[in-house]
Amino acid sequence: MAYNFKTVKVLRNIDDTKVSLIDTKYGRYVFKVFAPKTKRNERFLKSFVKGDYYQNLIVETDRVRSAGLTFPNDFYFLAERKIFNYASVFIMLIEYVEGVELNDMPIIPENVKAEIKASMEKLHALNMLSGDPHRGNFIVSKDGVRIIDLSGKSCTAERKARDRLAMERHLGIANEIKDYGYYSVIYRTKLRKFIKKLKGKA
Repeated sequence: MAYNFKTVKVLRNIDDTKVSLIDTKYGRYVFKVFAPKTKRNERFLKSFVKGDYYQNLIVETDRVRSAGLTFPNDFYFLAERKIFNYASVFIMLIEYVEGVELNDMPIIPENVKAEIKASMEKLHALNMLSGDPHRGNFIVSKDGVRIIDLSGKSCTAERKARDRLAMERHLGIANEIKDYGYYSVIYRTKLRKFIKKLKGKA
């Protein structure tokens, strides 16, 4: 693909992350380069015990989409610069979803909320996470609501609960599942607030 594309728009340009919308003869894609600058030693040590985040994300995205759920945007290509299992640079090619971001809607229609809720339930049933379900990560396309920028973390009851609580906070979609994961998140949140309060008094 070298030099055979045109940059349409720079979507993000910060020290460790460059994201662009590119145009090729095959269509438009999101091109992302991520080179973490902080906590390198910590990341190196963690790489021996933890899985590869983006490798897991591309595998999980393929698994979920192969199961028939096209709600998540596709992840086409991943290249990494690695030492052992530690990656210092990630290069990604991701599906570009054309449509209207929820960020651009003053009010989220109830039918859109219902579609997001149903699709997130299917995503969780297939043991995959959003990880950050805020307005900027949902796009209303001609084929329905799509989600972008998903999580490559392992799917647990607590992380599913965090997704649901974040949807309640950001999208106004009420959490109706109060399971072990939900109560674990609530307990941890209250404990952190209590400890923070104690530190403030000290």
